[in-house]
Amino acid sequence: MKTIHSRVWLLIFFLCLYFSSHAYAQYEEDYLDETEENNCLPANLMTPYDDAEYAYPDQPIPLVYNFGFEYYKNKSYQEALPYLWRVFLQDSTRYARNAVRFIARMYFDQGIVDSTLIICYRGLEKFDNIITLHYYAGILQNKLGRSRCAIPHYEAQVLDNEKEFESKSGDQNFITSYTENLRTLAFLYYKTNDENAIELQQRVVELNPTDAEASNTLAQYSDYFFGKGAGLDAYRQAYLNDPTNLDLALKYGEVAAQSDTVEHALKPLSEVISKAPGRRVYVLRAGVYENLGRYRNAIEDYRQALNLSANDHELMLKIAVNYRLIEDFKSAQFWVNRALQAQPGNGLAFITMGELYEAAVSYCLKQKGSRTTYEDKLVYELAYNEYKKAQNDPAFRARARTKMSYVEPLIPSTEDRFMNKGKKIESDCYSWIK
Repeated sequence: MKTIHSRVWLLIFFLCLYFSSHAYAQYEEDYLDETEENNCLPANLMTPYDDAEYAYPDQPIPLVYNFGFEYYKNKSYQEALPYLWRVFLQDSTRYARNAVRFIARMYFDQGIVDSTLIICYRGLEKFDNIITLHYYAGILQNKLGRSRCAIPHYEAQVLDNEKEFESKSGDQNFITSYTENLRTLAFLYYKTNDENAIELQQRVVELNPTDAEASNTLAQYSDYFFGKGAGLDAYRQAYLNDPTNLDLALKYGEVAAQSDTVEHALKPLSEVISKAPGRRVYVLRAGVYENLGRYRNAIEDYRQALNLSANDHELMLKIAVNYRLIEDFKSAQFWVNRALQAQPGNGLAFITMGELYEAAVSYCLKQKGSRTTYEDKLVYELAYNEYKKAQNDPAFRARARTKMSYVEPLIPSTEDRFMNKGKKIESDCYSWIK
């Protein structure tokens, strides 16, 4: 990573925090190492208070603490700090525990980032179970972009919340705080490629079953770690929690369309179409209809999409394919020709036409109830010629050659031509061929 001069970094950081919900007042420059995320501790944990000489060294700790606390209560922070630092350095009882919390709060409230981290890490070294210190350190490390450094502090907060959950489950303020800690820790896990993000986000959803955003986030994490479609249930729950949210409906429909329960995509996609029709959602629903074998519905959706995207040759070819699937070869041919008018020389259009001829032979053989005749071979030859044209499009050259290799043995041989001189494609089954 590029080293950013500490003064520039602190200025940028100040501006960002100034406009956020947590405004910080000023930043010192001496201790932060902003270039290495894995270096979580400030470069120097020492402070001027470590070497300070006190005027009355024999003052009892409770008295020193009371002086510091009175200044702290009155927000006279500069006067409070020497007393409270002295208590922290010289004591190991409840006075020191309280002093370190007050020191951290003063630095944090003033936006003095490096000093806040110094007292947090020194405090946690001495008293490893002070959650307040984890709170301040976690927020700052997260805002500094040091995800791995922030994780232990949010883990400590979540663990503490879990210990209190049974006794405070009816306290909405507690639930809100617990949820935010879970949500943040899940996101930090996600940023560091830790699959525990899913378990944590699942807990968020359980605590807030009507929170559509939480369910959507769970689905995104599931897709990220386990592949697209893994978050189907979460997307569904997000949609059910907020069925009027068209973004959630579209996302659920998109994921459901790629799942084993493809029919579940119809309702959310239809909801989107009813309120905000667009090319993408029409194409998505058309694909669902295709998978369900409802080809006429698919055709209608593709045509609606085409109304919104004129001269889209890809949509024309999709319409042609669906007409082929319902054995309406004349209509299919019409749409392939339209696609070629929209984009002359398109390889996929030639391939689609070739597949249309092949499908026609299969259909006509079934109708006749006979073996392949010379006329059928002539239709296969039409398919071969279409694939040959497709070779001129580099994007479809390999596919076209493969198609040619499959059809070539089915076209008329030299002997066939000799034995059937003058014969053409004339049967009613092929009357649509022009």
